[in-house]
Amino acid sequence: MNIVLSINKAASSTVLCLLLSTQLYAQGPSAARWQAFNQSAIAEHIVPKYRQLAAQSSLLTQSIAGFCAQRSDESLLAAKTQFKQTQQAWQKIQHIQFGPVTMLMRNFSLQYWPDKKNLGSRQLNALLKDALQSDTSKRYDSSFFIKASVAVKGYPALERMLFEQKLIDQLNSNPSYCPLMQAIAAHIGENTQAIVSEWKLELENYREYGEESNYQSSMEAATEILKALVEPVEAISDAKIAVPLGSELQKMRWRKSESWRSGQSIENLRSNVAALQHLYSGIEVASARALLIESGATELAEIIDQQFSVLLLQLQGVTEPSNMQYQQQQFNQLLQVQQQLKRLSDNLLAAMKPLQINLGFNRRDGD
Repeated sequence: MNIVLSINKAASSTVLCLLLSTQLYAQGPSAARWQAFNQSAIAEHIVPKYRQLAAQSSLLTQSIAGFCAQRSDESLLAAKTQFKQTQQAWQKIQHIQFGPVTMLMRNFSLQYWPDKKNLGSRQLNALLKDALQSDTSKRYDSSFFIKASVAVKGYPALERMLFEQKLIDQLNSNPSYCPLMQAIAAHIGENTQAIVSEWKLELENYREYGEESNYQSSMEAATEILKALVEPVEAISDAKIAVPLGSELQKMRWRKSESWRSGQSIENLRSNVAALQHLYSGIEVASARALLIESGATELAEIIDQQFSVLLLQLQGVTEPSNMQYQQQQFNQLLQVQQQLKRLSDNLLAAMKPLQINLGFNRRDGD
């Protein structure tokens, strides 16, 4: 805990210095260095993680099909295990909210969350009820998904169905239950594979810059990537911790957490933080950390990296709540994680100044 306190004090001091002076840093990275950053981030972080997601989603399709073909405790466990692995692959690239994942609203189709009005459950129930009342077998094909709500297309919908407490009863009473699960899994697989394929074309946007291109400069393109580093930290703190944790122990609402049905909400946080740290300092050639150091902000660059490491260390000691409720010690542990995320968010925002990056509109401002 002394390490955490010293880092926090140093971080506060660094941010204060940034606010007091505008003459501490060099001119910021050159166009060539920004281009190196873009190429490294895409080649070492974005594309590999999408490939991993597509591979895991393909395995998920197979495991769901295997369970539906031969129902057993073993095949159900295999499907649930594969779902968790696929979900973590998604958590490791969830922060990228630009490029092919935004085409045709794929980002929302893959994960419609937070679901503040419980649309997923209501619409899934309506689909299954409609299937029971229909005289003909329901076809969950491409035309179905074109018209279907995003709330029934992605990982949360599949989680609701696969981790349903009365799963066997549902399977026995509704012949459309398994076909719908299989169709959702297949739709996810198609979407993730399309994202990988389309990134091959997307790379053209990072080779030529100008009036006829998506980005005017390599720095503008880098700004989009840096948004994916900075903005998610506050979102994780607010949506994934503050909302389900509540203001005090007695006001916990863990069913508002991201993946409570599969017991993966805390593991999601670990994957999120690890992925963001990799984007910050794990890529070679020209990481954000390296560019900060080159811009004269060595102390801040090191503090941010340390804060990521402290967060991962803190999260190792956090478990999922038992029966949706923490004890006070566990509650305090996650509260400390939230506070550390807030400090990290402040420092990442401060880091944009020596890099001379203006993040502009925060996508979360309109939430």
